[in-house]
Amino acid sequence: MKKDVTNKKSDLLFGYFLVMGTAFFTAFSYIFGKKVSESLYPETVAFYWFFGAFLFALIKRMIFGIFGTTFRVPLKDLHKYKDVMIVSSIITVFGVAFWVIALRAAGPPVTSFLMKFQVVFSVVLGALFLNERLRSLEIFGIILTIIGGLIITYDTSIFELKGSFYAILAAFCYSCLFIIVRKKGTNLNMMMVATLRSLGVSIVGILYLCLSGKFQFPSNIDLINMLIGGTCGAYIGKALQFQAIKLVDVSRTTAVTPLEAVFVVLLTFLFFDTVPSSIKLFGGGLILTGVIFLLIFRKDNLN
Repeated sequence: MKKDVTNKKSDLLFGYFLVMGTAFFTAFSYIFGKKVSESLYPETVAFYWFFGAFLFALIKRMIFGIFGTTFRVPLKDLHKYKDVMIVSSIITVFGVAFWVIALRAAGPPVTSFLMKFQVVFSVVLGALFLNERLRSLEIFGIILTIIGGLIITYDTSIFELKGSFYAILAAFCYSCLFIIVRKKGTNLNMMMVATLRSLGVSIVGILYLCLSGKFQFPSNIDLINMLIGGTCGAYIGKALQFQAIKLVDVSRTTAVTPLEAVFVVLLTFLFFDTVPSSIKLFGGGLILTGVIFLLIFRKDNLN
């Protein structure tokens, strides 16, 4: 019994470590996404973004194969990933399109802060579908998060307000994605889930671009930015988060990711020499405070 408790604590700590990695790599995706030319359609960005992630996954697979590691999935087991691949690809197509629009209209820091509405959506969805119970202090944390989001969007232009709306829509899509992965991917290899998700989005993206006549060839610098950003966010970041979902309940994994916003603010200053206004930083601070309440008082109530 004592050994089981120790293992559970070890898994929990490792889960938080994975989520920290998610925050770090995802923050870089915001920066490289902002660097991409706005002359490219959001659908075009989505295609190259996930195609880059898929290429990285293939290269990683070849390297691991050379060194004889066992980080693989037998071909006979690939059918187990079909449902997750299809559903996650469809949800991601909408999520990443909303995210690109928000990033261009509202900027990296504001988009990152508002994407933390994943906390609220995931807690609610977790309570509805995963039997995760809520406590009063957790509800207080959620309220603080919502107030922070309202403050961030206070007194903004119509253009930025539109971006904020799309950021919240993207947050909802990704919350649904995490719930699906939690319910259907418990016994699956999360790196393979991330790889197949990247492949699925790439297939859907190229089909849409060809049929709609929107296919574009990006400049070399835009291509590099999209490949790097996709690798950091769409593959490495999401693979770490998917793996964390297996070790930590959904609301915790999405609650810790506001640390990503801190990284985004710092990186935005380093790369673009800009910082959000004081009112937006105050709203972001309330979001982080709400997250602290969620972290302190959240319990594993999956029994």
